[in-house]
Amino acid sequence: MSRISAFLIAAELIALSVHAQNAPKFEVASIKHCQDSDRGGGGGELTPGRLHLNCLTTANLIRMAYLAFPTGQPNEPVNPNFLQQPISGGPSWINSDRYRIDAKAEGPANLEMMRGPMMQALLEDRFQLKIRRESKETNVFDLIVGKSVAKLDAAKDGGCVVFDRNNPPPEPAPGQPGPVLCGSIRMSANGGFDIRGITITDLCRELTKYVERDIVDKTGIEGVFDVHLDLTPADLFYPDAAPDPASTFTPGDGRAIAAALDRLGLQMRPAKGSAPSLAIDHVERPSEN
Repeated sequence: MSRISAFLIAAELIALSVHAQNAPKFEVASIKHCQDSDRGGGGGELTPGRLHLNCLTTANLIRMAYLAFPTGQPNEPVNPNFLQQPISGGPSWINSDRYRIDAKAEGPANLEMMRGPMMQALLEDRFQLKIRRESKETNVFDLIVGKSVAKLDAAKDGGCVVFDRNNPPPEPAPGQPGPVLCGSIRMSANGGFDIRGITITDLCRELTKYVERDIVDKTGIEGVFDVHLDLTPADLFYPDAAPDPASTFTPGDGRAIAAALDRLGLQMRPAKGSAPSLAIDHVERPSEN
C-alpha cells in the first residue's frame, strides 16, 4: 500500500460504527444497477434530506462513507491518496459493478451526513456489508529535534485568522486580499513560504501533502508558531517536465522540506509507522428496487 497517508488522523476520523440507533437514516432508498454505457459521477443533489449518486462502484461508496465523510463531516486527509486506498477482502465486482442511488432521509439531513453515517447504514443494510479497520506497516518520516536548538518564533497575536467551517470569514472586497488563515502555507514576498499560527503537529500534517509519506511529530514541542520555510515552488510541486538533472532535490522525496526544517533545528528521519486500511469480511450485491 503506497503513499497511504493518514497516520495522524486514523483513530479519530475512521469511525466504522459511527451511526448509532438514533442517528438519522434513509426513509426510502432506490438502488439500481448501471449499464456499461451509463456515465458515472458523484452527483449529490443539494436538496436537504435527498441524495442522488450516479453510477458509483461499491468500493467508491465504501470509501465515501467510511473515509471521506466517516463522522458526517468532511474528512481532510493529509494526502489525497488516502481516499483512494485499496480495500482488501472484497470480491472483484465491488470495483466494477456500478449503482445509481436515490434516497430520501427520514427528516432534514445535510449532504455530508447522508454520504457518511447514513450511507454506512445503507451499505450494511442493503449490501450486507461487514467491514473492519486494519493497521498496516508503512514508511513514514519522524520529525525530531535536531542537534541544534529549535529556532521557532512564537505566533504573533492577530497575525492570522482561525478558519471556522460553520462561520467562514466574509469574502474580501474586489481587489483586496483575503485573510491570512492560520496554518495555511503562503508564498512570502521575500521568497520562500510562510505559515502563521501553526503547531508542530499541524505543520507535519501540512507538509505531508508534499511528500510521499506521512511526517509524524515526535518533537514534543508545544505551542503555536509562525514558521518560515526556505523553499521554492519547484521544491514542493511536481513539475510537468522532468526535473533538472542538476537540481539538488526531487519534489516529493522530502529532501527539500527536510533541508528547510533542518534550518529550524528540526530533523526529518525515515522511520516505520502504521497506516489504516479497510478490510471487507462480507458484502453482497444489493437487491434492486
